[in-house]
Amino acid sequence: MIKPIPFISIVEDETDLLYLFKDALSQIEHVKVFAFSDPMIALEHFQINHENYRCIISDYRMPGLTGIQLLEKVKAINPRVTRMIISAFEVEDELFKKCQCIDKFLRKPIGMTDLVNEVKKHLTTLEIVDR
Repeated sequence: MIKPIPFISIVEDETDLLYLFKDALSQIEHVKVFAFSDPMIALEHFQINHENYRCIISDYRMPGLTGIQLLEKVKAINPRVTRMIISAFEVEDELFKKCQCIDKFLRKPIGMTDLVNEVKKHLTTLEIVDR
């Protein structure tokens, strides 16, 4: 049986950062990277394709839904998907502990190599678990 190509998405309302992150993540082999500037559209795509997703990275502060709200919904749909928050703002640890929907916090500014390595690390972990 042929396995579907795993999906990764980046959700970021600043479009220049969105495409910078997408370009960096597109260097990872054997994955399909999606970029969304609207968290509601990202959620809709995730709902339809949740079985193909392996990782979703979301900005914390966005219009419509915060990153935490988005990742809570993602976790409810498919808890096996790695969920990362990326933010330039200080986010209180209590907020993360309370929601229990975040696997990794990434701090802006982040180097593209660091971003790619973090995602690869989580993809490798998921691959081992899936075997």
